[in-house]
Parts: sequence; structure tokens; C-alpha cells
Amino acid sequence: MAMVGGAPAAGSAGSGRAARILVGLGTDDLEQRLLPGLTDAGYIIADRCLSADQLLAALSPESADAVLLAADLHRLTRAALDDVLARRIPAVVLWNGQLDARGGRTVCLPLDATAADLQAALDELLGGHAPAVVAPSVTPEPPPTVEPQPDEPEVEHAVVAVTSGYGSPGRTTLAINLAAALGAVAPTALVDADLVGPSVAAYLDLDPTRNLYMLAHAGPETVRDWDRALDQELQSLDPRSRQAVALCGVPKPEMRSGISTRFMERLLAELRQRYRYVVVDTGPVLAGTDRGLHRQTLVSAGRVLLLATSDLVGLWHARRALNACRPEELAAGERLALVINRYDRRRHHGRAEIEWGLDAPLAGVVPYDHLHAERAIAAQRPMVVLPKGPAAKALLELADRLHGGGLALPPDPLKRPPRWRTLRVGSLVRRPQLPWPRRNGHLKPAREESHGGAGH
Repeated sequence: MAMVGGAPAAGSAGSGRAARILVGLGTDDLEQRLLPGLTDAGYIIADRCLSADQLLAALSPESADAVLLAADLHRLTRAALDDVLARRIPAVVLWNGQLDARGGRTVCLPLDATAADLQAALDELLGGHAPAVVAPSVTPEPPPTVEPQPDEPEVEHAVVAVTSGYGSPGRTTLAINLAAALGAVAPTALVDADLVGPSVAAYLDLDPTRNLYMLAHAGPETVRDWDRALDQELQSLDPRSRQAVALCGVPKPEMRSGISTRFMERLLAELRQRYRYVVVDTGPVLAGTDRGLHRQTLVSAGRVLLLATSDLVGLWHARRALNACRPEELAAGERLALVINRYDRRRHHGRAEIEWGLDAPLAGVVPYDHLHAERAIAAQRPMVVLPKGPAAKALLELADRLHGGGLALPPDPLKRPPRWRTLRVGSLVRRPQLPWPRRNGHLKPAREESHGGAGH
């Protein structure tokens, strides 16, 4: 590397090679504004971390010569920041505040700093601080090849998309329960792709910071990158559904732009290779600005379940959604089917009338079950894993037909044993009752003999 005025040139670590920068900015705006200037100046981006724990795991003198992070990095607490600065590695922190200089190895810049300011700070930090250990060049290993299992039957409908018309007919409830039932017998992934109103995290009490946007922001390309990114963002769905995982939706409306059609198509392809079933909550059909992404998700699915309520307004919205779906490729064959939710046979039309009126086959009818639905929401668990109700039974039957039969849930590990098993045997023996004259120290009153007639 050339020397300028006796000092290392820009982008040099002081040892004749380009400096490696470990980046933890966390947002696309900061990366697009700052990173191109660093690469043009000769710096090498060692890694782009999406969270503080990922940055701490990758931070070492052998892997990076300096670290660049923003104060709003995902999961960056004060303790995590102190841990980063305690590593004694030159650091540039974007933060509108003051930090300990740590012996001249830390520079604090405002969040609106330019690429030139950042480059000047890195040149100053790395000018006289060359790393003690130079990591040797390592030839990257080829990604592992996944060999198909010969005994695993091929699934025709690996991706199941759950959609609906306008309103809230229960898409999230249907998607969660299908994933929980299928996840009890086969590897299943639930994806909350509803960019308008994601609610899987609230329904199942999951960590909303591990979501679809963080996965898209990681930008995985190779198989190993996808394995690492999915492992960080996927969460267990329910203890009774041991093979099911969930991917939460975008937590903020401004993050919707980070989910592209190309990313969603690649995500479904990667999940299809790792899981037998992929259940996607796509949101409503007429989703405005997200309509292109929604349609691409439906086209990529092997089975599309359009949910509707059985009242007149719900059926009207279902007709509009069907008309919007039929011009697409998903209307071919038997890929598109209708599911009726909150059905009341005393007030709503029959199954044959609904099929005839909407000109679509019915895949299932879920009865109205307000009590068990509220219990499931209060417990933040799927309906199918709780004590059975009519709606849970119908959802299990629908999942069993998708699986091809033989679907059974294991015992609930969170369920307490019946109370009678914890009682002592002596408490179950009924004590004999004493005769009345000796009960409670009172004698039974003598029965008065009645004698007929007024003169007696």
C-alpha cells in the first residue's frame, strides 16, 4: 500500500494491506450512504452485522481491524456497547452523544455524519494502530450439498398461502393453527407476510425484533448465509408443535419497503428446501401498494386457501377476492380453494349454496366458536393445542387433509396432571355417616303421631 507523507494511505491497516471494517449500522439508509465511500477508499467490509450479539460474536483482532456501529443497532444495550469498546479494537460509533475515548481508540460521530467524516475518522484511528495479528488468507469452503432423502415422500403442496378479501375474517388464526397442526408431524415454517397488519408475534407472544425485515436486511446469498440468517430470526411456534417455527412480520410500517418481490420469492424457495410445509399469511388480496408482492406470493404457492366469513358481507368480500385471483395462474387446476370461518348453521347459508354462489370449492368449514377462540388468544397459543372445541376439530381435519391423513398431536408438555392424581388415597375414602340421633350431639325429634278427629 502506498505511503502518503510517511503515514499509511487511506484504507490501510499499517501493515501493507487493506483494513477490514466490521460494520453494525443496522439500517439500509446508513449502509447505502456510508459504505460505498469506504469501499472506494480501499477499505474492506469484513461483515455486515444486523444485531449487537452478532457483532460481538464476530468481533476479534483476527477478523477485523476496526468496527463501525450505530447507536440504534438492533439489541445494542449499554452493556453490549461497553463490551464492544472493551475489546480494545478501534471503533467509530455513530451517536448523538458522548463516549469514553478508551485510550484514543474510539471516535464518536453524529448520526448524520458524511462518508468523508467517517473515512477521516478511520484514517486517524488506523494511522498508528496496526493490528498485532494478521489473519492468513483462508480459502472459503464450498457450501454443503443437501442430498434428497429417498424415503421422504414428495409433497405436492409444500407452500400453503392463506389469504382473504377485505376485512379480518381470521387469516392469522387459520395460518397459525394450520402451521401448529402440521408442525406436530412434519417440519413446518409459518411466515407472517401480511405487510398491512402483521399479528403473529402478538398472537403467539413471540419476539417482534426477530422478523421478516431483519432477514431481508441481512441479504443472504449462499446456503450458509441463509442457514445463519434463518437461525437468528426463526422462533419456536409452540411446545406441542415441536417441528414448527415462525417468522414474524415487519414491526413498523416504514419497513415495508425493505421486503421486495425478489426476496419473498427467494425466501419461499429456501424454506421449501428446509421444511416440508411452509404456511404463509399473505394478508388481504386487495392490499394497495403491496399488491404486486402479494400476487407473487400467491403464484409461488402450491395451495391457496381463501378465507371468508359466512355472513353476507363476508361472502361479498370473498366474491371480490375471487374475481381478483382468478386472472392469475393460481386459479388453474385445484390450487385455489375456499375456507369458511365463523359458520353458524342456524343463520348462514349451507355448504352447497356457498359453493354454487361463489363458484369455488370449499376446502373446509370452521364453525363459530367464540369461547375457545378467546381462550386461545388469552393463552397466546393455537386453538388446536388447547382443549378441543368445534373450531379446533375442524382446523385439525383441514390440516389432516392437507397432510394426507395420519395427523395426531403429541401430549401437551405444559398441561398439568388432573388434580385427583395429586390427592392422597385416604382423602378419597368416604367416611360413614353417623345415625341422626348421635349427629352433632342432637337427638332426632320424636315424630308426633297425628290422630284424626277434632275431639282428640
